[in-house]
Amino acid sequence: MPEHLLLPDPRPVPSRRAGGAGGGAPNRQRGPHGSHLRDQLAVTVRAPRRLDQGVDPALVFKIKARSRPEDSAFEGRGLQVLGETVDYTYFVLAEDQGTQLDAAIQRYVRTGELRSFFNLIDDFEPYGPEDRMGPGLEDLVGGYDGVRTLDVTIWPSGSFDQAQARTRTVEGVLARSDGRLLLRSVTARRTYLRVAVSADGLADLLNTSVVEIVRTPPVPFLDFREWRDIGPVDLSHTRRESVVVGVLDDSPESGHPLLDGLILSDDSLAPDGYQWQQRGSHGTEVVGRVLYPDLHNELRDLSPLTAVGAVRVVRILEPDPNRDAGAPRFATYAPPHELVSAGIRHLHERFGVRIFNLSVGYAEPYNDLHLGALTEAIDDLIRELDIVVVVPSGNAGIDLHARTPSGHHIVDDKPEYFFTADHRLSEPGPAALAVTVGSLALSEAPAEMPNRIGWQAAAATDEASPFTRTGPGLGTALKRTNKPDMTHYGGNTVVNDSGGAVHNDPGASLITTSTRLGDGRLFAAVNGTSFASPAVARVAADIAHAYPDASANLIRALLATSAAPPGPAASITEHHRRARVYGLGRPDGDRALNSGATRVTMTYDGALPVDTVQIHPIPIPEIFRRGSGGSRAITIALAFDPPVRRQRREYLAAAMKVDVYRNIDPDQLVDMLQKQDPDDPTDLINDSRRLDLQPGSNSFTNSTLHMRRWTRTRTFIDDEETFYLVVTHKAQTWARNEPSYQEQAYALAVTLEDQNLVQADLRQILTQQVRVPARLRVRA
Repeated sequence: MPEHLLLPDPRPVPSRRAGGAGGGAPNRQRGPHGSHLRDQLAVTVRAPRRLDQGVDPALVFKIKARSRPEDSAFEGRGLQVLGETVDYTYFVLAEDQGTQLDAAIQRYVRTGELRSFFNLIDDFEPYGPEDRMGPGLEDLVGGYDGVRTLDVTIWPSGSFDQAQARTRTVEGVLARSDGRLLLRSVTARRTYLRVAVSADGLADLLNTSVVEIVRTPPVPFLDFREWRDIGPVDLSHTRRESVVVGVLDDSPESGHPLLDGLILSDDSLAPDGYQWQQRGSHGTEVVGRVLYPDLHNELRDLSPLTAVGAVRVVRILEPDPNRDAGAPRFATYAPPHELVSAGIRHLHERFGVRIFNLSVGYAEPYNDLHLGALTEAIDDLIRELDIVVVVPSGNAGIDLHARTPSGHHIVDDKPEYFFTADHRLSEPGPAALAVTVGSLALSEAPAEMPNRIGWQAAAATDEASPFTRTGPGLGTALKRTNKPDMTHYGGNTVVNDSGGAVHNDPGASLITTSTRLGDGRLFAAVNGTSFASPAVARVAADIAHAYPDASANLIRALLATSAAPPGPAASITEHHRRARVYGLGRPDGDRALNSGATRVTMTYDGALPVDTVQIHPIPIPEIFRRGSGGSRAITIALAFDPPVRRQRREYLAAAMKVDVYRNIDPDQLVDMLQKQDPDDPTDLINDSRRLDLQPGSNSFTNSTLHMRRWTRTRTFIDDEETFYLVVTHKAQTWARNEPSYQEQAYALAVTLEDQNLVQADLRQILTQQVRVPARLRVRA
């Protein structure tokens, strides 16, 4: 089978290191009596209410700004920035009860000094108990009998000693209210406590300044499980080799006739004595989606089923005995991020697994201020281990009346509800280095059964499933398109003739392997993004099998170049809104793996020093420039894996971008790039020499996976035969001069495509200009 080609060696550009904090707003020149906030600020901060009842002297403030102040503006007022939201609300810690801040405000009121900071401020107020209330607390704050189990997240700390000190503060609160500490996970960046407290103890925690958020223990999102008969099938099946996929989930049924021999290991990392609940169904259903990617077509055609690859499993989920229908929960012997971290490390270190599927997530939308430890831990592991982790975007609930949490009807109000806060991603979907997957409907027809007059599926074929959670992901750019990365088939919801939602209709849902063997049922009808993500993990595993030396970045880039938005996506006209529902589209295994006569992909897998620029020559054959009369496209995918820090204003340590230039001397291009001010986003070349790649680079400011395209119908035969792809890296202020961050790995996949080309073989022509990489295994 044809293989991809390797881009010619890049040319580094000696570039000035980017300087300055960046992103700050210009100072507003206003007089000492021009601010409408002075009296308000002085009153609010001069005598702050002591929230923590003498536990420690710190206070957390919420500061609402008109635009983005410099980091130094906070640091010079005795304030440590703990978090930032998209609307420029800052959460800052004052270790001295706000004394330095109050003194600065008094100077501003008296003299007008410090106006560059205070003129940006609209409001100050303490971060109070209501701000610390996380999911599940709404029904508890009015009081309750006995004790409840709660999770307490402490604000990120500057050091481990500081984290320990803040933990002791919370332990003191527990001691005074006779609370108990059940779990304790303390690091500078992530401190997580699971506690059992009375109603009085909860009130004390909500008044403790070192506490970021208190919530009931998170649970994975769950699909309803109403089993339906599919009927007998021919169980003959064949095998196709691929790399092993690591699955972190509930334990699957290894004795299932279709799974026998394909589950190479099923491990528990629980301590001795931990009493697991009886196995649920979720793990078996997820594993079936990984191993049988074409099950639906094969069942329909009554053809032998094809099992692809194998899986290794670490159990981290179990049924929750306190919830209906065997809903899964995270195992209770460790926090979720430690369960996931230990499972990934175990499979990677012991078995060399590099592709992982995590069909887990929380039940509620993520909070961009209180990003959890699970999301950050996954990003850290991806960078450290060079692995691919695929996660779902999450499921938004649909009630019995077919309405979303925002009150929209799943049929009548499309697509408005996809853009509501209630439909946003759930963790760990925002993980910047993971591949986050939303759901599409495979079928739009309810099962044909008696008395089903007027039943309808909520989504058309290839349309977004009504339950799929949507973007954007982390960041501050208003039109960012960073999540979800992709979509795949995850099922559909049916509305019956009474207006009620039917969640697992066997005609509209997905079919996968089932644990209900006692009555002969081998398959289950399921719905959820839990079943879309393993389909993408399957494509990623097949890429890793075909290109065993490819980095995780290159695997992600090839996934991106293979993806295409489904037809219904075109109904959402604004690109950033469309991307927040459909991502880059649905990946295709054949397109990800192969080049041919009309479509050729060239790749690069390497690195560049931080804060530099690198130029990649792209050969553009005459036959492609001349054209075949139809549309041609150059598609570029970039993937990179910067460090992340949850406690920083910018979660990603760096941003990267790609541009393509034509009809320019490479030495002239180098000279111009050297003159470019690293902090000036204005491009020095804005004429026809710079390809108009779409979407614009600003769409990817907060993304680690970019895909941009240039399309052309007219001939450009007079262009030179080499275009130049420019990759630019810029580190954030907090990551500059960091000894451990001197180089950034990245990968490129550049595709030339002309589907109307019939008189020449594009790959054969390009093979004469670029070398076939020796690292790639030759496939028959």
